[in-house]
Amino acid sequence: MNKLNKKLIIPLIILLIIATSFTVFASELQVHFIDIGQGDAILIQTPEDKNMLIDGGDRFNWVADRLTGYLEEQNVSTVHAIVGTHPHADHIGGLPAVIENFEVEKVYDSGRVHTTKTYEDYLRLIDRKDILFHTPRRGENIQLGELNFAVLHPGSGVERYSLNNASIVLHLEYGDISFLFTGDVEKEAEKEILASDFDLEATVLKVAHHGSSSSTIPEFLEEVNPEVAVIQLGEDNRYGHPHDEVLERFKSSGVDVYRNDKHGNIVVKTDGDTYTINADIEADIVQAKININIASKAELQELGGVGAAIAERIIEYRENVGSFERIEDIKKVNGIGSGRFEEIKDEITI
Repeated sequence: MNKLNKKLIIPLIILLIIATSFTVFASELQVHFIDIGQGDAILIQTPEDKNMLIDGGDRFNWVADRLTGYLEEQNVSTVHAIVGTHPHADHIGGLPAVIENFEVEKVYDSGRVHTTKTYEDYLRLIDRKDILFHTPRRGENIQLGELNFAVLHPGSGVERYSLNNASIVLHLEYGDISFLFTGDVEKEAEKEILASDFDLEATVLKVAHHGSSSSTIPEFLEEVNPEVAVIQLGEDNRYGHPHDEVLERFKSSGVDVYRNDKHGNIVVKTDGDTYTINADIEADIVQAKININIASKAELQELGGVGAAIAERIIEYRENVGSFERIEDIKKVNGIGSGRFEEIKDEITI
């Protein structure tokens, strides 16, 4: 190679290396927690334009319209993988509309039998469309382009689980940022996952079972150690989700909580190094209510109009009289009249 060629080729190689490196680090993964009411629907879009949909909300027409419309807005034409975490209607009810309106390459299902018409129609449609169908088990992996989803649950013998506890649980690492998708698993499955000795740590936790008190036990939350928790649920739902004790656990652990009922669609974008969170409704991070039976002096002072003196009186009341039986009982504390109670009643719980 003559000197002239070296002078031309070496700089070109250096530029190519720089350009390649920039492409790798600039590649963006997007995880969309879609607001479809009381149910789960999560769209994952890879840097290679691969699409995975984890669950699809309930069987109502408005859910199907909102879900398919959202996918179209994100320029989805092919869904390369659908994961139906478990056969409850609020997770798989909207998936037939996706299968009918988009090209779907593969479906992953828990395999837990449920004899509802919703689930049976869903399975028949998959069969009629001749879509690849797989029931993943603990220790397997789901590949989506360059992404690798570790299957943490369920184990073998899926019929021994309740429907919720049969949920497919996936762990995704993308550079330094990680996600844990939990379906509707409850404490029994969480304990089994803990015993399986997986690395559960995740930057973003999709909260199990819409924030129900039957899930997200303290030991599980401690092991996952998330920075962000996302709760998929509908506004004023009849189940009382999310439950205050679960929100309190997140608050005590310093976890930022996002909720579809408060923030609309929630999108996490990451290059594998850092992440951003965008929401339809820009609002302060949802904070858990303060439990007046256990809150510290400092926590009580976070309530509007409650200073150090009143906080001390609240604690003295608990110690001398006993726990508050209703939030209204706080008005028995000197310094908290009806007016101040009206200001803080939505911020407190027992």
